[in-house]
Amino acid sequence: MYQPKYTITETLLGRVSEAETLRTKIQTAPVQVAWLESIRLEALVRRAHFSTAIEGNPLTLPEVEALAGVKKVEVKDRAQREVLNYLAALRWIARQPAKASVTEAAVLKLHRIIVAGLLEPKLVGAYKTSANVIMSAGQVVYRPPGPHAAKPGTRALVEWLEGPGRATHPIVASACAHYEVARLHPFRDGNGRVARALATWVLYHRGFDTQHLFAVDQYFKEDHEGYYQALQRVRQEGENLISWIEYVALAVLDTLHRTCQRIEQLALPPSAKGLSLTRQQERLLLELRGRRGMTIEELQRLLGVERVQVYRVLRPLVSKRIVDKSTTRPVVYRLAPRP
Repeated sequence: MYQPKYTITETLLGRVSEAETLRTKIQTAPVQVAWLESIRLEALVRRAHFSTAIEGNPLTLPEVEALAGVKKVEVKDRAQREVLNYLAALRWIARQPAKASVTEAAVLKLHRIIVAGLLEPKLVGAYKTSANVIMSAGQVVYRPPGPHAAKPGTRALVEWLEGPGRATHPIVASACAHYEVARLHPFRDGNGRVARALATWVLYHRGFDTQHLFAVDQYFKEDHEGYYQALQRVRQEGENLISWIEYVALAVLDTLHRTCQRIEQLALPPSAKGLSLTRQQERLLLELRGRRGMTIEELQRLLGVERVQVYRVLRPLVSKRIVDKSTTRPVVYRLAPRP
């Protein structure tokens, strides 16, 4: 039976408590409907970009955003395949019922989606059959357990998640799942991406991120060295997970702070009820926030679209009294004053 070793510290309690406060603030935001789809899409893109970038994927954030918005893509190289696979894995997770169990078969499914077209078929969605090592700068930095431990180790983890682990806080359970997959390295390749995707799923599964708004992977990529050092520290501390769990809690907390700041930037009046912002509308509103007004020509240059498309973007914002239209010539659009 898998049994993670850790103690509840004041540091962890403080970070989890603050994270719960921020999560509640986000979930009860009065203008949630308006910005929900925009932030959800951005979180999806950021998860895919930063999780694959941690392992060296060269695609930029705008390139990943473009891939996320295309229904059919002609895959040109491995980098695109990695990103598209990770996007597919995140979308698969998002479609899972809230009460669906995290099972061994589900972990294998995640691996199958993440490495499809990147490994030979017999290795896709299958446990490793030979030893693997973790290299850095030409040096072996970690030797995971051999193939004999892959299946029983993964099975023990999911049994804990669906059994004793249900009593743990979602952040703690997510951190444990993340580390254990990284420790086991149960697959020939794709272990880091599976670990981060599974950690994301646990947060969803336990109701911590029901709207799928958080992109914790961004913190891990921005603190690339710290991320790997935090994983290594567990081994140095006799597999005691507390420093790792505290680190993950800090990453979640940082992500929640960023999400709250984003929501405050997009605060809309009560008249916006029922509106779902598009990416172009969000960009327009953020730009207007720092200006006294903009003409159609200026908005056209900002959005990079035809004049008629600018009017389509503006129409619902004007009708909801979020943006005012001047009666002067040239016509100027500005944010409507708050009541």
